Amino acid sequence: MAEAPFKMIFRPGVPPAQHKYPGLKYRKTRERGMIVERDVAVPLRDGVKIYADIHRPPGKARVPALIAWSPYGKHRPFQYEYFLNFASVRKEWISPYTLFEGPDPLYWVPRGYAIIHVDVRGVWGSEGDATYWCHDEGRDGYDFIEWAAAQDWCSGKVGMTGVSYLAIAQWQIAAAQPPHLAAINPWEGLSDMYREFAFHGGIPETAFSPIWQKSISYSLNRVEDVLAMMKAHPMFDAYWATKVADFSRIKVPAYVVAGWGDHGLHLRGTLHAYNSIASEHKWL
Repeated sequence: MAEAPFKMIFRPGVPPAQHKYPGLKYRKTRERGMIVERDVAVPLRDGVKIYADIHRPPGKARVPALIAWSPYGKHRPFQYEYFLNFASVRKEWISPYTLFEGPDPLYWVPRGYAIIHVDVRGVWGSEGDATYWCHDEGRDGYDFIEWAAAQDWCSGKVGMTGVSYLAIAQWQIAAAQPPHLAAINPWEGLSDMYREFAFHGGIPETAFSPIWQKSISYSLNRVEDVLAMMKAHPMFDAYWATKVADFSRIKVPAYVVAGWGDHGLHLRGTLHAYNSIASEHKWL
């Protein structure tokens, strides 16, 4: 067997209990007109289980699902306090069920959708080692979408939505072409981690990257050491190539959102991805 073109550097995860993680405990309740299932175990192709919270309408009707794919913790809804002026997001605008940078179930469930918040591989209580924005994550998303589509409450149509990380992952997952992915809605998601995150114009980014590394490192296992990989791979190579989706394989309808306020991180990549995807139906 040929050796991998690079060796992934991991760091130990930060114990999730240090950030108010309540631990895993499956429960099913009725809340605010929704059926809410928490800590649902979803098996991936290699046997690893990741965990999700599902919010759906009561009754037996089958509904489409919207997935928010995140490393930031499905138990931590409001995290805008880390930004200047709360990033102009008021607490009263979103419910306590809202995943950070994701959809609010209290808006979508009454309109006939299931909302699924996912703790991705290797973060919080989900099993495995965490790697980010890569082809492997695309395969995990493929497996999750096909699992969701097969549930007895799902119509078989699954979409994705969300901002930043939750958008970037959509490029990788859509490029994997899960059969039941019906549409994507990436809000401000870069398309090339090397050029738009780690090395702008070849210059190492040293302000945001350490903060981001901390935010995605809560894990019972190991997490990708992005900072160490930046030092080990200062030029675009096979490692960084795994962080770029094959946009020619993205053919599902796409409602893409960009913003002028984040040109240093997301705007360039969002526009590039929009121009590059092969979707017949796409909007910017």
